[in-house]
Amino acid sequence: MSQPQHDTSEGNNGAHPVKMAIAVTIGAFALIIGIVMLAQFAVGTHSLGNNVDNANSPEAIAKRIAPVTTLAIDASKAMPMTPAATPKAAAAAIVAVAIPAAAAPGAPAAAGGEGVYKNACVACHGAGIAGAPKAGDKAAWSSRVAQGKPTLYDHAIRGYQGKSGVMPAKGGNAALADADVKAAVDYMVSLAK
Repeated sequence: MSQPQHDTSEGNNGAHPVKMAIAVTIGAFALIIGIVMLAQFAVGTHSLGNNVDNANSPEAIAKRIAPVTTLAIDASKAMPMTPAATPKAAAAAIVAVAIPAAAAPGAPAAAGGEGVYKNACVACHGAGIAGAPKAGDKAAWSSRVAQGKPTLYDHAIRGYQGKSGVMPAKGGNAALADADVKAAVDYMVSLAK
């Protein structure tokens, strides 16, 4: 009534070295075939060059790196640099003016002084760049307002190199009309009162 005992080493077919080698070989081939099929699927579904926009063409690259605007400097009004000029004085003569895209040359100032300020002047007068008095700063504007509006208009329109900073002509936007620059000056003076 008892069943015969089987030898455990004969019943375990997976432990046989030849069968194990065959199983590993078949598994390796299946893995390689799977990888090859996956690679063909990936490459086959993305046909290169057929309907791809040429983002690396010279025209597309030039469009992406084109400057938003340019700054024209009148060389006849430039400060002469002497050999005795100190590096600090030379650095003060160099001013970077950032004109927002909305202040493109020829853009009308439909909003009056506030619109011109927001489109052209805020780049420097908003943060106090290059010694520009911040709009609304009564202390910084008091000595300037004391000079009178004709002087403020002249400095804003023609440009000015002062002790504390530089004012480029028309804020660096030569397309602004004199009346628009005066309106922006009036607006900034009103903020400082």
